[in-house]
Amino acid sequence: MGQTAPGNDGNVVMASTQPGAEVRRRPRDRKQQIVAAATTLFRRYGYGNVSTGDIAQKVGITPGALYRHFPSKQDILGQAIDSVVDDVLTPVAPADGDLDDVVGALSRSLAKRRDLGVLWHRECRHLEHKHRRRVQLRLQGLLDRTAVDLAALRPDLTPEDAYLLAVFMVSTLTSPSYHAAELPPEQETDLLQCCASAVATTPLLAGSEHSPAHPARVGISHLSRREGIVAAATRLFFERGYQATTVDDVGAAVGVSGAAVYKHFGSKSELLAATISRAAEPLQLGMATALSEAQTAHEALTRALDEYIAFATVHHHLVGILVSEATNLPDTMRHTVRRQQATYVAEWVRLLRESRPELDAAQARYIVHAVLTTINDATRTDRIRAYPDLAQRLRQIGVRLLGVEL
Repeated sequence: MGQTAPGNDGNVVMASTQPGAEVRRRPRDRKQQIVAAATTLFRRYGYGNVSTGDIAQKVGITPGALYRHFPSKQDILGQAIDSVVDDVLTPVAPADGDLDDVVGALSRSLAKRRDLGVLWHRECRHLEHKHRRRVQLRLQGLLDRTAVDLAALRPDLTPEDAYLLAVFMVSTLTSPSYHAAELPPEQETDLLQCCASAVATTPLLAGSEHSPAHPARVGISHLSRREGIVAAATRLFFERGYQATTVDDVGAAVGVSGAAVYKHFGSKSELLAATISRAAEPLQLGMATALSEAQTAHEALTRALDEYIAFATVHHHLVGILVSEATNLPDTMRHTVRRQQATYVAEWVRLLRESRPELDAAQARYIVHAVLTTINDATRTDRIRAYPDLAQRLRQIGVRLLGVEL
């Protein structure tokens, strides 16, 4: 017969009247264990596809024990994101006015947490509004400070171009969040710092003045009801997220009921699959075009860059869904999409390694993902999309990264 008693440190001790019985203590770092487990699951599967039971199982406790530490799954997500942001915003070393020091400090800070990119761009939207806004302001402060440093050290930059480069640097440094390639920690940090330095020192071509925003485009409706539904779903899934969008919402956007949507799609996940297919197919076609028109691997790589930028700058809704919503697909569909993405990236890696034989496979994958993530982040961000010459700037940065000296 056992009984529960408080330990001297406030943890629960399982005492027993039986001689030699095991004494179990609740670990002091149980909350940290829960947050770490949840962070891993959220990054891999997405917040909406992870339950508190999943988190408890990964930690090795019951859901009831988990709720003694956190009242809800959203509170766990908030703690997870705050923990990551706290880590990356902890100063590594003060910048002393040298551009290499500024890049180095930023690189070492962001390299601490490989999960930052996904949690920032994909999972932060699930926080309660005030909490989400607080996180966004903290990370915005990082971008603003970096832009100020760049502007001070590079008088040739306008304030807006300094901000643009700051965004590109952070995208480059957070790109490992979106792939599974591995390098030893020091090599990873060095490679990413070289990439960030290449971005920070890019001599941007003179472009037209920055405009506050492009006017919203209304466009023309599809003749086909099915195509209209896919177009509306694409926009809503991008703007609100798949989990927060209902079939009725999609129907209302095209002037029909939710029941009418089901005449074309058997489920909301089938509708999501249709939107993601619209993103995956043009990428493969663009790569095929680049390969067919090139005479060398380097030329094909440059053409692939142009094709991807052209796609992403026009179809930013599709880019956002492809990056953020694939985790919501049923297993079979999700695996198909992941294979398509892997095949596409593998072509980039192959062309880069043929162009630059000194790179190994892991280095090439890091560089390719730095390029793709920079384009993805830029085209999904309203402020950056407002640059009228964004495509040219992205091409400059892409070429710069693909040729980075390690």
